[in-house]
Amino acid sequence: MSKITPAHMARAAFVYIRQSTAYQVVNNLESQRRQYGLVERARQLDWKTSS
Repeated sequence: MSKITPAHMARAAFVYIRQSTAYQVVNNLESQRRQYGLVERARQLDWKTSS
């Protein structure tokens, strides 16, 4: 039994990708990889994504 129901799948999935400074964008690559990984996981679960 999946915890993800059709009602969940009907909702939009939002993942906010944000870095506060140019330094963080360049130097916090692990955080960036994890955030983009969330988008990929949402796609694997068949959530519709906008990018």
